[in-house]
Amino acid sequence: MSALNFYNIFILCMHLAVTCWALPTQKCKIEDAACLKAAAQSMVPTLAAGMPEMKTEPLDIMRVESIKVDLAGLKLNIKDADVKGLKKTVIDKISIDMAKKEIYLVYHADILMKGHYKASGRLLILPISGDGETVIKLKNLQMEMTIPFDIIKNSDGKDVLDLKSYKFKYDVKTNANFHMTNLFNGNKVLSDTLHNFMNENWKALSIEFGAPMLESPNAKIFNTLKKFFKAQPLEDIAEY
Repeated sequence: MSALNFYNIFILCMHLAVTCWALPTQKCKIEDAACLKAAAQSMVPTLAAGMPEMKTEPLDIMRVESIKVDLAGLKLNIKDADVKGLKKTVIDKISIDMAKKEIYLVYHADILMKGHYKASGRLLILPISGDGETVIKLKNLQMEMTIPFDIIKNSDGKDVLDLKSYKFKYDVKTNANFHMTNLFNGNKVLSDTLHNFMNENWKALSIEFGAPMLESPNAKIFNTLKKFFKAQPLEDIAEY
């Protein structure tokens, strides 16, 4: 590449930063699953860091203002939660089905969540009462997202994907660990009993209460993907 061409591209990127640094490092045929997976993996650090030009929030560290659970006798509210780990996400599968107009995404990551909690009611078979700080660790959280889309024209008349909604399934594959301060007004015996119960029954807890816990973080991930795809002409992402 000549120095002049490099300079011209550099200047173009300075004016059109979104297009230049947000695009995947490779353009794939839309049906090439392996290529799409590699391209998506290359985008993880950029998406996790946040893209100010697209007005997307950082996904790592992700700030979640409120997480509410009101299910099976448990009332739990976590405020100002910080979620870490998505920058090390591993993409397991991604496909873009143009006939169904649907993106299918599978990934896994180790997740750490910290925040202020308030809890009351019952946690499966044991009572719970507390107001303090919580740390939740999810080892090998696998997420499966199905995202329908429409194809619309941008201001330049080019096709872009307009993501409409999402559904998700999840599985905490390896382990979950829970810690809460100030349970039962600081009663150590009751606190230790509940902590032992939670960490011995992590799988049952993740199955029972995981969906409402993960809804708000997943909404932020979806909003980032929606802004990214709407900002990029489809022809710049994939051959279709």
